[in-house]
Amino acid sequence: MPLVLVLGANGFIGSHVAAALGAQPDVEIVGAGLGTPLPGLERRWLDLDLLAGDAARLVAELRAARPDTIVNCTGASAGSTADLIRLNVLVTARIVEALDKSGLATRLIHFGSAAEYGPGQVGKPVTESACARPVSPYGIAKLAATQIVLAAADRGREAVVLRVFNALGPAMPENSLPGTAQRRLSEAVAASASRIELGPLGSVRDFVDVRDIAAAVVAACRVPSLDATLVNVASGMGHTARELVEALARAVGFAGEIAEGAAGSPRSSDVPWQVADIALARRILGWQPVHDLRSSVELMTGGR
Repeated sequence: MPLVLVLGANGFIGSHVAAALGAQPDVEIVGAGLGTPLPGLERRWLDLDLLAGDAARLVAELRAARPDTIVNCTGASAGSTADLIRLNVLVTARIVEALDKSGLATRLIHFGSAAEYGPGQVGKPVTESACARPVSPYGIAKLAATQIVLAAADRGREAVVLRVFNALGPAMPENSLPGTAQRRLSEAVAASASRIELGPLGSVRDFVDVRDIAAAVVAACRVPSLDATLVNVASGMGHTARELVEALARAVGFAGEIAEGAAGSPRSSDVPWQVADIALARRILGWQPVHDLRSSVELMTGGR
């Protein structure tokens, strides 16, 4: 039975990855992370601090568990530049170094981000061969982490970066537009408010359901060989931020005005249009998304 170690299994995306892998009858899972273990994995949980913990202990834990695959769901999307470097780049470096020292031929699946691409050509889906030009500290940090994993692949490590676009799912991080919008809309409904104000909502993004992201991980675990080291994971469809917010409004029962007078994220104005080309994921992983924006919003708001 293949054993998969999910790092960051109690995080936003990691919990869905662990659930999808746990639903596979022939897969054994070990979770790892800081804080409360994911329900159901309490007896198969490693309390690991990948940044400040003992590096030798991580090597020892890997040798003891002997995972066939490691899925790195760790990372942070908000914080100071120094925090983003520490929590994305240094943690990834520690994982790769520990794997190298362990002597294990473990497959590594790492999450990258669409923020690594930066601005693209409006109307032209982004392929994996596009030049990465991140415009934010987060994108820069994620690109550096990606380069660490790709360098490991160049040295012979079986590794792939799944470059995830704009994830949608329950309990979205507060620093994200979907998370902020859902909270503000729910508060407006509770207060019988007739208006909310958000930042500009004209940017086009590729929103991808967390269930589809988790399915891509399952596919990357199962494929006999990795014929690519960088693969887009997205819906392949573009929606404006306003389309997303209006879908959330309908789902929570808000019928008022959605104004755009507040300050927005500089990243949105710097990248006005970003949609992925997912042909490589279909070809290499045999994967394609099955959830549309409406389905994702229903999941987020409990309307499934």
